[in-house]
Amino acid sequence: MGSEARLKVLQCLVKAGPKGLSVGDIQAKTEIPGSTLAHHLKALQTASLIIQDKQGRTIFNRANYLHLEALANYILEECCSEESIDHD
Repeated sequence: MGSEARLKVLQCLVKAGPKGLSVGDIQAKTEIPGSTLAHHLKALQTASLIIQDKQGRTIFNRANYLHLEALANYILEECCSEESIDHD
């Protein structure tokens, strides 16, 4: 994830469900300053972990469950398999 704040934002969006949250709602829930939050949201979007939709003047952010599931499966299957664990 790269940062604790980014993980906090992602957890907030996963808990929010498929409707997602506006930037203002995320800021209120996480208490992350606006400019810093924008940086984290951009990083999460670039990684395809969130989807942003503009509705009027409001940007809604949703967790990208398909990519999150693929990432979790990769971590569990590839990174944590017996073959990948060094048995020195």
